[in-house]
Amino acid sequence: MRKEVIRPNDYEQRERPKTRRAQFFDLARHRFLDLFKISLLQAVFLMPLLTSIIIFYLLIRNTTDFNAFFTVALIQGGSLLISMPIVFIGLSGTFYAMKLLAYGEGGFSASSFFIGMKEGWKRGLLIGIVEGMSASLTVIGGAYLLGNKGIWGGWFTGGGIAILIIQLMVMTMINYYTLSQNMIYENPLGAMMKNSLIMVLLRFPFNLLFFILHPGIFLALISIMEITMYVGIGIIIFFSAFGHLIWMLNTIVAFDKYINKENYPDYVNKGLYKENKEV
Repeated sequence: MRKEVIRPNDYEQRERPKTRRAQFFDLARHRFLDLFKISLLQAVFLMPLLTSIIIFYLLIRNTTDFNAFFTVALIQGGSLLISMPIVFIGLSGTFYAMKLLAYGEGGFSASSFFIGMKEGWKRGLLIGIVEGMSASLTVIGGAYLLGNKGIWGGWFTGGGIAILIIQLMVMTMINYYTLSQNMIYENPLGAMMKNSLIMVLLRFPFNLLFFILHPGIFLALISIMEITMYVGIGIIIFFSAFGHLIWMLNTIVAFDKYINKENYPDYVNKGLYKENKEV
């Protein structure tokens, strides 16, 4: 009895999800091991940051006055200036791998991480420097305000810390958008960051939700207490790629709406199921 052969392209097209949300769950289910491997590769570049966080906790709990507290904050701020660029060098490989998954471009494997890092490490480094400056400002500025709470007053201190946290959140969103753009388009870095700022503001409620999911949960865990800090570190080591996939898909939705619809129609819903309207 003759058996029909399913053509790979037909099979892949029919089985593709129809939305980016459905695509995330589809990839998380069927490409779990690949995402897990990317998480472990990214963890190598996270080690300086995670080590500095642990050391910060060990030092901060033994401080007895403002001078010691602020000195530890200065050390942590300096370490962020060094560790964040390393993190984003790794993220240049991670986001390249996430783009391949989202767009369904060719074969995907852990080697995609190194290909993306080789091609995008320079811009990843520059974006990481911006992120490091933002994070360092938040830590050092927050420590200064907390240490001088009696001088400035509670409302001023609380408002200042809130502003610092908001600027870090917005800058992180901008950097994620910029990193995603760098995987798809050829534009100057300054233009990419300008576009990213616009899209962050236009879709702020959605971006805030995704920020809460990643890295918000991680930041909350490391901020509560020492035990939850180690839980957060464990989650980020083994599952960070899932959070970065969420961000890649989120940025692609924005790119389709604000960039691709008018300029690159072939990129709209790329990687998703597209109904064949040909007669």
